[in-house]
Amino acid sequence: MSREKPDRTKYPVLERVDVPGDTRAVWQDIVDLMADIFRVPAALIMRVHARDIEVFVCNRNTAHPYRQGLRERLDTGRYCEEVMSGRRPLLVPDAPSSPRWAHNPDLSAGMISYLGMPITWPEGEVFGTICVLDSKSNAYSGDLIRLMHKFAHLVESDLRVIWSSLQISRAHEELHRLNDEMNRFMGIAAHDMRNALNVFMGCSRYLLPRGDGLSQKERIYLDLIDKSGSTLIQLMDELMDIARIETMHLPLHLETVNLIDIVAENVQYNQHLAEDRGIRIHVRDPGKPVMVRVDPAKIEQVLNNLISNALKYSPAGSAISVSIDAAPERVVVSIRDQGLGIPKDEQPGLFNPFHTTSIRPSTGETSTGLGLFIARRIVEEHGGRIWLESEPGAGSVFSFSLARVRQAPRHAAQKKGTPAHTRNIA
Repeated sequence: MSREKPDRTKYPVLERVDVPGDTRAVWQDIVDLMADIFRVPAALIMRVHARDIEVFVCNRNTAHPYRQGLRERLDTGRYCEEVMSGRRPLLVPDAPSSPRWAHNPDLSAGMISYLGMPITWPEGEVFGTICVLDSKSNAYSGDLIRLMHKFAHLVESDLRVIWSSLQISRAHEELHRLNDEMNRFMGIAAHDMRNALNVFMGCSRYLLPRGDGLSQKERIYLDLIDKSGSTLIQLMDELMDIARIETMHLPLHLETVNLIDIVAENVQYNQHLAEDRGIRIHVRDPGKPVMVRVDPAKIEQVLNNLISNALKYSPAGSAISVSIDAAPERVVVSIRDQGLGIPKDEQPGLFNPFHTTSIRPSTGETSTGLGLFIARRIVEEHGGRIWLESEPGAGSVFSFSLARVRQAPRHAAQKKGTPAHTRNIA
């Protein structure tokens, strides 16, 4: 009786997915246990490939002819090919008694009996088989057959985990790709809109000083146009910053600098706003250089965001405190205001994009909800962190940390040291 060759088109092969080493180690324990329980010389997990079949895992017993990694070509009449082509278990109690297995290579290797189950990937591709082989006739009991089913299900469960992990990884990669495309588009769109807004703002600012012939209502409208345009330009700038950060197109130009100088310059930059609102700014520093390795322009951007926010939400006649606390390894910059504070339920997610609170600026300005997100990303890119402490009615403290550099550069040592003090800027 001749045996038909298995039709391999019935079992699509999935070769490109790897099985992790820790999973193979578990499978090794399974086949070793099977060999002991079934009392057979060989227990195998076989993996099929496009043109051959591989001994993927075998029990650690030198009394059988199989070795891990051994490959043999397909269509040679092996027991496992029958299992894969039929997608069903196969029991061969005594191969020599059946002409069907007369040319089976496993029989020529001395493996007379066989019990095997198919193993498939979650989407139906055949992985291979799990099987036991014996050098003597063996009908295998019903309990052993049921146990073989359990082992096959264990292996298929591992394959489902591997497949799910692969799908999650692919989804993450696709999401990352789409996010990059979105940020590139956002950056381009923000840049083009900003150019148009600059023309818009230029026209409104040209007309405002020359509006003698306008009615009061028309001047109010023109002033609203100017303020709205300023807000939109700020939004465009922040969107462009986010696009650069998210697509990693914002390289840091690191320098070793004295953080006290950066803070002082930024406070001085915001001084005119403080004077206009009658707000005092107190600066407290250690009185000696605090060296950090940062991108000065980016840290200035963080400071400007936090100090301008403190000014924006502080009542007239109040005070803002900017402190620099230097530990041996880290330095913390804190900006404390005397505003209304932020409700506890509105604090989570405050450093996420477009997150705003119910607290309105004391000057009536608008907020885009992007500044704190940009500040967080810049600080994190420097290896630091940023956080908030706030109680309703007691103001807010925004702080961020940076790594401290122990050795001051030569040019910094030549600068005149700043004595320990608290400065007031009003």
